[in-house]
Amino acid sequence: MKIAITGANGFVGSTLLRSLHANDYEPIALVRRPFNAPGVAIREIDYSNFKHLSAALADVDLVIHNAGKTKTLGQAEMYAANIGLTQKIVSAINHIDHPIRLIYISSQAASGPSQADLPRQESDPCEPISSYGKSKALAEKVINKQCLQPYNIVRPCSIYGPQDRDFLQLFKLCKKGLSMQIGRQERPMNMLHVSQLADFILSLIENNNVDSETFFVSDNVAYTQAQVVQYIAQAMNIKNSQITVPQVLAHTAFGLSDLWGKIIRRPLVMNLEKYKEITAEAWLIDSSKARELLGWNPVPRMPELIEETYQWYISNGWL
Repeated sequence: MKIAITGANGFVGSTLLRSLHANDYEPIALVRRPFNAPGVAIREIDYSNFKHLSAALADVDLVIHNAGKTKTLGQAEMYAANIGLTQKIVSAINHIDHPIRLIYISSQAASGPSQADLPRQESDPCEPISSYGKSKALAEKVINKQCLQPYNIVRPCSIYGPQDRDFLQLFKLCKKGLSMQIGRQERPMNMLHVSQLADFILSLIENNNVDSETFFVSDNVAYTQAQVVQYIAQAMNIKNSQITVPQVLAHTAFGLSDLWGKIIRRPLVMNLEKYKEITAEAWLIDSSKARELLGWNPVPRMPELIEETYQWYISNGWL
């Protein structure tokens, strides 16, 4: 089976490439610029050229649409990256004259945060609180309303693992012996290692009886930030001093970082959109639908996978 992956040179995309290749599929990396991926076909794509995009997808059996942006300098850029590109992918596969399945990698952010005692379900209305979440929710609408081919939508929770640059900032802070929490309230959340997401995608590919279904995916455990930091500290074999930052000070710091990002024309991890997500009551999802329809029931291994992530950062000079 030939499987094309958009955004194949990124954190999630490159993991999917390796996983598919290791499981005897024929992955095809769709990228805007060349990169090195042994054993994988590379196709450079001009997404603005409909004929070029359609030709690149003409011989594939499945498209995993993973490309997009998690942070930008403005909403227009976010929408163009996440909604506009999705519309182009959907339009291209609609014009292919053989069945071609689409798997869209959306995000938990599309549904919005949950209550601390009530995980979100796929049937709940979407209530995103950030431009990123809104763009993902609208991209899902494009697929649900316009896609004429078989499709699935996947909403992973927060993803960590080797090559991830967002959680790297937490590792860097922990390495300095510090742990910061905004406010005194513990905010439960779900987590997912990137290899677990790849395993989920494999289980989805192998099941052809769930057309048009949307799935939440996590490792089925609720964590707190303090627990995650504890696992990182254990991997580093250090002790951390926790600092509780008042929300008003944190809001100011995130706001200044956001402003600086606009000045230097580079979106930063600390911004006001991220502040809204971090200070939400909870980010919990109910993965029972994936368990019932796909048999998805991963073994929680966060301490081990945090250790693996830490060792990758060390080996590759990121820490």
